[in-house]
Amino acid sequence: MLSKKTCLLLGAGASAHLGFPLGAKLRIDILDILRDLRNKQTWPEEFIRSEEDPLLFYERFAHGNWSSPDAFLEKHREFIKTGKYLICRCLASCEKDWIITSQGGWYDKLISSIHVNHPDKLKENKLSIVTFNYDRSIDYRLHKYIENQFEIEPSKAWDILTESIPIVHVHGTLGKYPESPYGDTTNFYERGQDIKIISEVEEKTNEFKRASDLLNEADRVVVFGFGFAPDNVRRLNYFREQEVEDRDIIIATGPSQGSAAEDSTADWLKQWGLVKNKHHYPVDTERLFNIHLNPFR
Repeated sequence: MLSKKTCLLLGAGASAHLGFPLGAKLRIDILDILRDLRNKQTWPEEFIRSEEDPLLFYERFAHGNWSSPDAFLEKHREFIKTGKYLICRCLASCEKDWIITSQGGWYDKLISSIHVNHPDKLKENKLSIVTFNYDRSIDYRLHKYIENQFEIEPSKAWDILTESIPIVHVHGTLGKYPESPYGDTTNFYERGQDIKIISEVEEKTNEFKRASDLLNEADRVVVFGFGFAPDNVRRLNYFREQEVEDRDIIIATGPSQGSAAEDSTADWLKQWGLVKNKHHYPVDTERLFNIHLNPFR
Protein backbone atom coordinates (compact mmCIF):
# COMPACT_ATOMS: atom_id res chain seq x y z
CA MET A 1 0.00 0.00 0.00
CA LEU A 2 1.34 3.42 -0.94
CA SER A 3 0.45 5.47 2.13
CA LYS A 4 2.42 8.63 1.33
CA LYS A 5 0.62 10.91 -1.11
CA THR A 6 2.80 10.43 -4.18
CA CYS A 7 2.70 11.97 -7.65
CA LEU A 8 4.77 10.50 -10.48
CA LEU A 9 6.07 12.98 -13.05
CA LEU A 10 7.09 11.12 -16.20
CA GLY A 11 8.97 12.11 -19.34
CA ALA A 12 10.18 10.13 -22.33
CA GLY A 13 12.92 8.34 -20.40
CA ALA A 14 10.35 6.77 -18.08
CA SER A 15 9.26 4.23 -20.71
CA ALA A 16 12.62 3.75 -22.42
CA HIS A 17 13.02 0.35 -20.70
CA LEU A 18 10.09 -0.85 -22.85
CA GLY A 19 11.85 0.04 -26.08
CA PHE A 20 10.25 3.43 -26.72
CA PRO A 21 12.87 5.59 -28.46
CA LEU A 22 14.07 8.87 -27.03
CA GLY A 23 14.32 11.97 -29.22
CA ALA A 24 17.51 11.17 -31.18
CA LYS A 25 16.53 7.54 -31.81
CA LEU A 26 12.99 8.54 -32.80
CA ARG A 27 14.51 10.92 -35.35
CA ILE A 28 16.49 8.03 -36.87
CA ASP A 29 13.43 5.77 -36.95
CA ILE A 30 11.39 8.39 -38.80
CA LEU A 31 14.18 9.00 -41.30
CA ASP A 32 14.39 5.25 -41.95
CA ILE A 33 10.69 5.17 -42.82
CA LEU A 34 10.97 8.19 -45.12
CA ARG A 35 14.12 6.88 -46.79
CA ASP A 36 12.52 3.51 -47.48
CA LEU A 37 9.39 5.11 -48.95
CA ARG A 38 11.46 7.50 -51.03
CA ASN A 39 13.48 4.62 -52.49
CA LYS A 40 10.32 2.70 -53.31
CA GLN A 41 8.74 5.88 -54.69
CA THR A 42 5.46 4.99 -52.97
CA TRP A 43 3.76 7.24 -50.48
CA PRO A 44 0.93 6.04 -48.22
CA GLU A 45 -2.45 7.72 -48.39
CA GLU A 46 -1.65 9.58 -45.15
CA PHE A 47 0.94 11.73 -46.94
CA ILE A 48 -1.60 12.68 -49.59
CA ARG A 49 -4.15 13.61 -46.94
CA SER A 50 -1.67 15.84 -45.14
CA GLU A 51 -1.09 17.90 -48.32
CA GLU A 52 2.52 18.24 -47.16
CA ASP A 53 5.57 17.40 -49.27
CA PRO A 54 7.22 14.24 -47.85
CA LEU A 55 10.39 14.67 -49.93
CA LEU A 56 10.90 18.20 -48.65
CA PHE A 57 10.11 16.98 -45.12
CA TYR A 58 12.86 14.39 -45.50
CA GLU A 59 15.40 16.91 -46.81
CA ARG A 60 14.73 19.48 -44.10
CA PHE A 61 14.64 16.86 -41.34
CA ALA A 62 17.60 14.75 -42.49
CA HIS A 63 20.06 17.54 -43.19
CA GLY A 64 19.20 19.96 -40.40
CA ASN A 65 20.43 19.88 -36.82
CA TRP A 66 17.47 18.55 -34.84
CA SER A 67 17.61 16.80 -31.48
CA SER A 68 14.16 15.28 -31.93
CA PRO A 69 11.11 15.28 -34.22
CA ASP A 70 9.34 17.59 -31.78
CA ALA A 71 12.14 20.14 -32.05
CA PHE A 72 11.90 19.99 -35.84
CA LEU A 73 8.12 20.49 -35.81
CA GLU A 74 8.44 23.49 -33.49
CA LYS A 75 10.39 25.20 -36.27
CA HIS A 76 8.59 23.68 -39.29
CA ARG A 77 4.89 23.88 -38.60
CA GLU A 78 4.22 23.35 -42.31
CA PHE A 79 4.97 19.66 -41.70
CA ILE A 80 2.95 19.27 -38.51
CA LYS A 81 0.43 16.72 -39.83
CA THR A 82 3.05 14.52 -41.46
CA GLY A 83 5.30 14.77 -38.41
CA LYS A 84 2.57 13.72 -36.00
CA TYR A 85 1.60 10.82 -38.23
CA LEU A 86 5.20 9.58 -38.31
CA ILE A 87 5.67 10.01 -34.56
CA CYS A 88 2.51 8.02 -33.92
CA ARG A 89 3.50 5.33 -36.42
CA CYS A 90 6.92 4.84 -34.80
CA LEU A 91 5.84 4.97 -31.16
CA ALA A 92 2.70 2.87 -31.63
CA SER A 93 4.83 0.10 -33.13
CA CYS A 94 6.60 -0.12 -29.75
CA GLU A 95 3.39 -0.75 -27.81
CA LYS A 96 3.91 -4.49 -27.27
CA ASP A 97 2.28 -6.52 -24.51
CA TRP A 98 5.07 -9.11 -24.38
CA ILE A 99 7.68 -6.45 -23.62
CA ILE A 100 5.67 -5.10 -20.68
CA THR A 101 5.27 -8.59 -19.23
CA SER A 102 8.93 -9.53 -19.70
CA GLN A 103 10.70 -6.18 -19.15
CA GLY A 104 8.40 -4.39 -16.72
CA GLY A 105 11.21 -2.58 -14.91
CA TRP A 106 10.02 0.06 -12.47
CA TYR A 107 6.41 -0.54 -13.55
CA ASP A 108 6.58 -3.86 -11.71
CA LYS A 109 7.95 -2.13 -8.62
CA LEU A 110 5.07 0.33 -8.73
CA ILE A 111 2.56 -2.52 -9.00
CA SER A 112 4.12 -4.19 -5.96
CA SER A 113 3.90 -0.98 -3.96
CA ILE A 114 0.18 -0.42 -4.64
CA HIS A 115 -0.87 -4.08 -4.43
CA VAL A 116 -4.05 -4.71 -2.42
CA ASN A 117 -6.16 -7.79 -1.76
CA HIS A 118 -9.39 -6.34 -3.15
CA PRO A 119 -10.04 -3.92 -6.02
CA ASP A 120 -12.16 -1.66 -3.82
CA LYS A 121 -9.07 -0.96 -1.73
CA LEU A 122 -6.99 0.28 -4.66
CA LYS A 123 -8.24 3.82 -4.11
CA GLU A 124 -6.69 3.73 -0.62
CA ASN A 125 -3.34 4.12 -2.37
CA LYS A 126 -2.39 7.78 -2.54
CA LEU A 127 -1.03 7.80 -6.07
CA SER A 128 -1.39 10.08 -9.08
CA ILE A 129 0.49 10.20 -12.38
CA VAL A 130 1.42 13.15 -14.61
CA THR A 131 3.02 12.14 -17.89
CA PHE A 132 4.40 13.97 -20.90
CA ASN A 133 4.53 10.72 -22.87
CA TYR A 134 2.35 10.00 -25.86
CA ASP A 135 2.46 6.24 -25.29
CA ARG A 136 -0.14 4.52 -23.11
CA SER A 137 2.13 1.94 -21.47
CA ILE A 138 1.55 3.04 -17.88
CA ASP A 139 -2.24 3.14 -18.44
CA TYR A 140 -2.15 -0.32 -20.02
CA ARG A 141 0.06 -1.88 -17.33
CA LEU A 142 -2.16 -0.67 -14.48
CA HIS A 143 -5.33 -1.59 -16.33
CA LYS A 144 -4.16 -5.15 -17.05
CA TYR A 145 -2.97 -5.57 -13.47
CA ILE A 146 -6.42 -4.75 -12.11
CA GLU A 147 -8.21 -6.85 -14.72
CA ASN A 148 -6.15 -9.99 -14.18
CA GLN A 149 -5.18 -9.75 -10.53
CA PHE A 150 -8.82 -9.50 -9.49
CA GLU A 151 -10.30 -11.44 -12.42
CA ILE A 152 -12.78 -8.80 -13.52
CA GLU A 153 -13.92 -7.68 -16.95
CA PRO A 154 -11.81 -5.06 -18.77
CA SER A 155 -14.40 -2.26 -18.69
CA LYS A 156 -14.91 -2.64 -14.94
CA ALA A 157 -11.15 -2.77 -14.38
CA TRP A 158 -10.74 0.47 -16.33
CA ASP A 159 -13.46 2.17 -14.26
CA ILE A 160 -11.70 1.12 -11.06
CA LEU A 161 -8.37 2.46 -12.34
CA THR A 162 -9.75 5.86 -13.37
CA GLU A 163 -11.57 6.20 -10.05
CA SER A 164 -8.51 5.20 -8.01
CA ILE A 165 -5.41 6.60 -9.75
CA PRO A 166 -5.59 9.86 -11.75
CA ILE A 167 -3.44 9.71 -14.90
CA VAL A 168 -2.95 12.99 -16.78
CA HIS A 169 -1.34 13.03 -20.27
CA VAL A 170 -0.53 16.72 -20.65
CA HIS A 171 0.55 16.44 -24.32
CA GLY A 172 -2.05 13.96 -25.52
CA THR A 173 -1.70 10.28 -26.41
CA LEU A 174 -1.43 7.87 -29.35
CA GLY A 175 -5.20 7.46 -29.32
CA LYS A 176 -7.65 7.41 -26.46
CA TYR A 177 -7.17 4.29 -24.38
CA PRO A 178 -8.82 1.77 -24.02
CA GLU A 179 -11.06 2.65 -26.99
CA SER A 180 -7.93 2.55 -29.12
CA PRO A 181 -6.28 -0.65 -27.85
CA TYR A 182 -2.68 -0.84 -26.72
CA GLY A 183 -0.64 -2.07 -29.66
CA ASP A 184 -3.18 -0.83 -32.23
CA THR A 185 -1.49 -0.56 -35.64
CA THR A 186 -4.30 1.25 -37.46
CA ASN A 187 -5.40 4.85 -37.93
CA PHE A 188 -1.96 6.32 -37.25
CA TYR A 189 -2.85 9.54 -39.01
CA GLU A 190 -6.00 10.29 -36.99
CA ARG A 191 -4.44 9.23 -33.72
CA GLY A 192 -1.32 11.24 -34.36
CA GLN A 193 -3.23 14.50 -34.74
CA ASP A 194 -4.26 14.24 -31.07
CA ILE A 195 -0.71 14.65 -29.77
CA LYS A 196 0.57 18.13 -29.01
CA ILE A 197 4.05 19.57 -29.33
CA ILE A 198 5.15 22.17 -26.78
CA SER A 199 4.10 25.29 -28.73
CA GLU A 200 0.59 23.89 -29.29
CA VAL A 201 -0.12 23.64 -25.58
CA GLU A 202 -1.80 26.68 -24.14
CA GLU A 203 -0.57 28.03 -20.84
CA LYS A 204 -3.67 27.06 -18.86
CA THR A 205 -5.09 23.88 -20.36
CA ASN A 206 -7.26 21.67 -18.18
CA GLU A 207 -4.55 18.99 -18.35
CA PHE A 208 -1.81 21.28 -17.04
CA LYS A 209 -4.12 22.71 -14.38
CA ARG A 210 -4.94 19.21 -13.17
CA ALA A 211 -1.27 18.21 -13.34
CA SER A 212 -0.24 21.24 -11.28
CA ASP A 213 -2.88 20.49 -8.68
CA LEU A 214 -1.79 16.86 -8.34
CA LEU A 215 1.87 17.83 -7.96
CA ASN A 216 1.22 20.54 -5.40
CA GLU A 217 -1.13 18.33 -3.38
CA ALA A 218 1.43 15.51 -3.15
CA ASP A 219 3.70 14.86 -0.16
CA ARG A 220 6.29 13.28 -2.46
CA VAL A 221 7.01 13.82 -6.16
CA VAL A 222 8.93 11.12 -8.03
CA VAL A 223 10.41 12.17 -11.38
CA PHE A 224 11.49 9.68 -14.06
CA GLY A 225 12.72 10.65 -17.53
CA PHE A 226 11.60 14.29 -17.38
CA GLY A 227 13.88 16.76 -19.14
CA PHE A 228 13.01 19.97 -17.23
CA ALA A 229 12.40 22.04 -20.37
CA PRO A 230 11.69 25.58 -19.14
CA ASP A 231 8.26 25.85 -20.81
CA ASN A 232 7.11 22.59 -19.26
CA VAL A 233 8.46 23.50 -15.83
CA ARG A 234 6.65 26.85 -15.96
CA ARG A 235 3.35 25.32 -17.00
CA LEU A 236 3.46 22.75 -14.21
CA ASN A 237 3.74 25.56 -11.64
CA TYR A 238 5.37 23.26 -9.13
CA PHE A 239 9.14 23.76 -9.20
CA ARG A 240 10.17 27.08 -7.67
CA GLU A 241 13.12 29.32 -8.48
CA GLN A 242 14.08 29.57 -4.83
CA GLU A 243 15.54 27.24 -2.25
CA VAL A 244 13.23 24.28 -1.71
CA GLU A 245 15.57 21.73 -0.17
CA ASP A 246 12.97 20.60 2.33
CA ARG A 247 10.61 19.35 -0.37
CA ASP A 248 10.32 15.58 -0.82
CA ILE A 249 11.36 15.24 -4.48
CA ILE A 250 13.15 12.20 -5.92
CA ILE A 251 14.56 12.35 -9.46
CA ALA A 252 16.36 9.75 -11.56
CA THR A 253 18.12 11.83 -14.21
CA GLY A 254 19.29 8.84 -16.28
CA PRO A 255 22.52 6.87 -16.71
CA SER A 256 25.73 8.73 -15.99
CA GLN A 257 27.26 10.33 -19.09
CA GLY A 258 30.46 11.33 -17.28
CA SER A 259 31.35 13.87 -14.63
CA ALA A 260 31.01 16.88 -16.93
CA ALA A 261 27.47 15.90 -17.93
CA GLU A 262 26.56 15.20 -14.30
CA ASP A 263 27.88 18.60 -13.25
CA SER A 264 25.92 20.28 -16.04
CA THR A 265 22.71 18.55 -14.98
CA ALA A 266 23.34 19.43 -11.35
CA ASP A 267 23.86 23.10 -12.24
CA TRP A 268 20.68 23.11 -14.33
CA LEU A 269 18.56 21.60 -11.55
CA LYS A 270 20.10 23.82 -8.88
CA GLN A 271 17.99 26.76 -10.07
CA TRP A 272 14.97 24.99 -8.56
CA GLY A 273 16.78 24.15 -5.33
CA LEU A 274 17.30 20.54 -6.34
CA VAL A 275 20.43 19.00 -4.84
CA LYS A 276 22.43 16.06 -6.20
CA ASN A 277 22.15 12.88 -4.12
CA LYS A 278 19.39 14.47 -2.08
CA HIS A 279 16.77 15.19 -4.71
CA HIS A 280 18.33 13.88 -7.93
CA TYR A 281 20.55 10.93 -8.75
CA PRO A 282 22.59 10.44 -11.98
CA VAL A 283 21.27 6.91 -12.56
CA ASP A 284 18.52 5.10 -14.42
CA THR A 285 15.48 3.86 -12.55
CA GLU A 286 16.88 0.35 -12.02
CA ARG A 287 20.01 1.64 -10.29
CA LEU A 288 17.96 4.14 -8.30
CA PHE A 289 16.01 1.26 -6.74
CA ASN A 290 18.98 -1.11 -6.41
CA ILE A 291 21.62 1.29 -5.11
CA HIS A 292 20.00 4.39 -3.63
CA LEU A 293 16.38 4.12 -2.47
CA ASN A 294 12.88 2.91 -3.19
CA PRO A 295 10.83 6.05 -3.90
CA PHE A 296 7.58 4.12 -3.48
CA ARG A 297 8.06 3.57 0.26
